[in-house]
Amino acid sequence: MSHLQRTGQVRRRPRETSDTVSIVLAGAVSAVIVVVIGIALALIATLGSWALAPHSDDVGPDEVARLAVGVWLYVQHVPLEIGPVSLGIVPLGLMLVPALLCYAGGRQVVRMVRPHTLPEATRAVIPYALVYGLLAAVTAGLVRSDAVQPAPRTAFFAATLFALVAGGLGVLRASGHLGEALLRIPTAVRDVIASATVGVATVVLVSAVLTAVALAVGFPDSVEMYRTLDPGWSGGLMLLLLTVGFIPNLVLWTASFTTGVGFVIGVDGAVSPQGVDYGAMPIFPPLAALPPEGDAGGLAFVALIAPLLAGYAIGSMMHRRLGGVQVEHLAARAASAGAIAGLLLGVLAWLSAGTAGDHALASLGPVGWKVGMVAALEMSLIAAVVAWELHRRGATRRPRLIDLRDMTWPTTVSDRVKAALGRR
Repeated sequence: MSHLQRTGQVRRRPRETSDTVSIVLAGAVSAVIVVVIGIALALIATLGSWALAPHSDDVGPDEVARLAVGVWLYVQHVPLEIGPVSLGIVPLGLMLVPALLCYAGGRQVVRMVRPHTLPEATRAVIPYALVYGLLAAVTAGLVRSDAVQPAPRTAFFAATLFALVAGGLGVLRASGHLGEALLRIPTAVRDVIASATVGVATVVLVSAVLTAVALAVGFPDSVEMYRTLDPGWSGGLMLLLLTVGFIPNLVLWTASFTTGVGFVIGVDGAVSPQGVDYGAMPIFPPLAALPPEGDAGGLAFVALIAPLLAGYAIGSMMHRRLGGVQVEHLAARAASAGAIAGLLLGVLAWLSAGTAGDHALASLGPVGWKVGMVAALEMSLIAAVVAWELHRRGATRRPRLIDLRDMTWPTTVSDRVKAALGRR
């Protein structure tokens, strides 16, 4: 028997941990790879369209390359100034490309450092996001010219947040600590967030159905706009990509319409259940789904049921999760979930809006804070009332207990017939 065994001391193998240097290095390498791939995709799309389409000799490949880098920043919600035109509205569908790249980069970080605990996984996200944001800011500063002017400061904050959310999700999923991270959230907060998410999903789902119907009705006008632009086959592919990427924006504009706030089209146009009035309208195929000018009609007010359905869904889910608490606490938490859902919808509405040109098109889309306030008021009120009513019905309903031992069962066919006739 060894000396350690006689003294009761057992030598333990040190657990492998990831040091700070390796975590920072892995985050930096992954961020560089993601940035290079993202810029390469933008260069392929932009330079390919420029080379295949008719163009003048005044615009060289260097300016097109600067524009491609600007487009890469633009799809991460970085406003872009192309000459005198300020472009701030971003097709939200295109944000899926850098999001997937950042998610894959987060998974690459895990493969390099292999974090064993949730704190290690969290520490691995921070250098990855910071390096990614720093590279975006440096790139924005390098490509600035008279033709393309992205803002480096905005690029840093937008890209860092982008990598922090998408890359953080990739790190947690790849390391297997996503469930642990969710369990770290207090139960009360988790219930409220889950109910608020259901409320937002309800509004978005109803709005998506209404948008699909509007797109189907306006499809002939959309084709006519496409022919008017005459982009050619190479430019047509880019226009088709922008059209598909803009559909999520239309869904959120419809969601803003369902709250009763609506959205604006330039400085002179507005679309709401109270009426539709257009000023300057850009020629863009997805905008053919907008309702005709004039009275919105009675069917427009049918869309107002979306936030009411969302409030019902929030109150019902909160009642299922917290049916045993006091009714005051249940209603308060349902109202909190409805308010959070409304604020989240306001943030999404803000992301779907922006500028698209000169003074006439200085504003396109909903005003986020208005949508958030109105939606929060609507959904919180409905959710609290629904949760209160469901709790009251559950408390007053008395189950009927049937003792099978006291029941007599007919044994013959005649007895069964008589019993059936007796029940009638």
